[in-house]
Amino acid sequence: MIINSLSLTNFRNFEKLQTEFSPTVNIFYGKNGSGKTNLLEAIFVLCLGRSHRAASETVLVQKETDFYRIEGNLSQDDVSIELAVAYQKHTRKKIMLDKVAIKTSELYDNFCAVAAGPEDSEILAGSPSSRRNFIDIYLSQYSKKYLRLLTDYHKVLQQKNAGLKNRVDISAYNELLVLNGSEIILLRKQFLDAIKTETKEYYKLISLGSYFDLLYKPSIKETENLESVELIQEKFREVLENYRMKESIMERSLVGPHLDDISFTINNLPARNYGSQGEIRTAALSLKLAVYKLIKEKRQITPLLLLDEIFAELDVGRAEGLINLFANFDQLFLTTAVEPPEFLKSQGRSFLIDDGKIIDKK
Repeated sequence: MIINSLSLTNFRNFEKLQTEFSPTVNIFYGKNGSGKTNLLEAIFVLCLGRSHRAASETVLVQKETDFYRIEGNLSQDDVSIELAVAYQKHTRKKIMLDKVAIKTSELYDNFCAVAAGPEDSEILAGSPSSRRNFIDIYLSQYSKKYLRLLTDYHKVLQQKNAGLKNRVDISAYNELLVLNGSEIILLRKQFLDAIKTETKEYYKLISLGSYFDLLYKPSIKETENLESVELIQEKFREVLENYRMKESIMERSLVGPHLDDISFTINNLPARNYGSQGEIRTAALSLKLAVYKLIKEKRQITPLLLLDEIFAELDVGRAEGLINLFANFDQLFLTTAVEPPEFLKSQGRSFLIDDGKIIDKK
């Protein structure tokens, strides 16, 4: 999948922007705050209908305006595609694929994008919700089934929580949570097992030999016997029964995938406690590169790869290890606060960004 051109109206700090891209490397450079990251975010929103930074729709609208619009021309299997995402305050978002209205979920059926940036340190060192957000965004691109299960699960979860507050029988909701949640847990385990294998290799390549690992920690506490939906369902029901009284007292659901977590280790030590900024950034980037590879292999679609300030806090050795990987990717978007080196610029196009405008294109 290639994005050929992009048009923005009132998106973040861009009042108007229209530009074309290289099918290989595209570099946005300029001072901090100029809008480089916002451009990457616009591309991600165009492809998947949401911000990779978990920003709300109203935040994406330029100040003192009440709507944004993103339009793009993409190519997939030599077919030209026109895509547009628009949002006006106090209304629903509209998505048009070749001038036909579609749902946000349909974007996941057709497009893929992987974004990496400074905020990814939160995946390793932040709250569990950051880790769940990471797996939900990318597993939803990897598996159509997962997105459907996740949507259904959260609908039932809301109903169960309302039932707990209203002191009604929630047993039917529990069974639906078990049925949807058990499949979610199994898909997460399988996806994270695959990510772990690939991330270890990328981390070694970039860090020149260091060791990385991860462990899925579902809230049902079981970590060894998650090989079948039936086994997970049995454990899920058991834990729900154990928490029945506590959930009734606290009036909220205390068991299920909405409370899952992932632990990460670097050189056999917990990343969030002992990892340096450079190590954490390297691990987060390795995760995203692993996700890129897995989605590409599973979907037979080449995702767009959006890399925001990836060289920040990386020493020379790690930066060189990363640069050596670029030849393995297709269309690539990079941001940097300084003018990029000539060997990178020569591989595609460079764009100088200044205060929401493209000043120079080469």
